[in-house]
Amino acid sequence: MLTLAIDTSTPVGGVALFDSDSGLRGEIRLGIKRTHSEQVMKSIDFLLDNSRTGFNEIDFYTIAIGPGSFTGLRVGLSTVKGLSFATNKPIVAVSTLEAFTPSFPFTEKLICPLLDARKKEVYGGLFRWTEAGLRKLVPEAAFDIKSILALIKEETIFTGSGATLYKDAILNTLGEKARFPGENLMHPLPSALCIIGLQKAEKGEFSDPVKLTPTYLRTSEAEIKIKT
Repeated sequence: MLTLAIDTSTPVGGVALFDSDSGLRGEIRLGIKRTHSEQVMKSIDFLLDNSRTGFNEIDFYTIAIGPGSFTGLRVGLSTVKGLSFATNKPIVAVSTLEAFTPSFPFTEKLICPLLDARKKEVYGGLFRWTEAGLRKLVPEAAFDIKSILALIKEETIFTGSGATLYKDAILNTLGEKARFPGENLMHPLPSALCIIGLQKAEKGEFSDPVKLTPTYLRTSEAEIKIKT
């Protein structure tokens, strides 16, 4: 199976093509100096052209569904829905936080992806790889940094923009139990998104394009203002 993955949920998003038989065909990271809406379709066209892949070859699309940037999530979802309807191909939705985990496949440590949620909060969760696969120990939610750190008692890998922002607080609380990867792994890889997408597709875990909505975890400022 061949999937095209799209991630516009974080400041450094990207697109990737991954074939379950032959592996990665190509991957592009989106720059942070231009909006995702400016780059995503151009990047998809470039990726398909240079990998000599047609839309007709793609079996399904994989989308990072959040949590993350409210605007970014809408850009990605509208893009993947448009492609899905135009090509009549299904969609697999993957948690943005879960998309970090394939970058650390052989560790026995806890994995704690954290995204800056602003308002002195992070979007976070706790994951661990086991012989049976990935286990979600703490579901994705919005936390203040002290609350999620209070759940951690062992050596843990911290990644994501929230881990960078609150690195000092993490180290002050956990000391040597806190581990941080290189900068290249502080954002989810589009190719990692593909890996999870293929696993979900093999299980038939496709999403209805009409009903699919972003995972916000928190009410947006616009919604708050409308209600008040």
